[in-house]
Amino acid sequence: MRDKEERRKLYSNYKEETDRLYRTRVNRRLKYIAMTVIVIAILLLFATIFLHDSISWTTMMFMRGCAGVCAIVFVILVAILVYRVNSAYIRGN
Repeated sequence: MRDKEERRKLYSNYKEETDRLYRTRVNRRLKYIAMTVIVIAILLLFATIFLHDSISWTTMMFMRGCAGVCAIVFVILVAILVYRVNSAYIRGN
């Protein structure tokens, strides 16, 4: 079994390499798109909270549905991002 110093060194190398992979142009763009989608979902949910009395029931349900779709798209984008980085890391080793 490896000692703590060796494990710490391996983790440090892994962390540096994955950080470098996350900072590539395509992955950074994918991250920003995912962050934008989740912000849109949060704004839609806040809008339904604050406009609860002034909007119709169908509009509120439509906004909540769009927020749910945005959340699902966010999860898919983050999964793609993590897959891309980890597969590139594994191929690099």
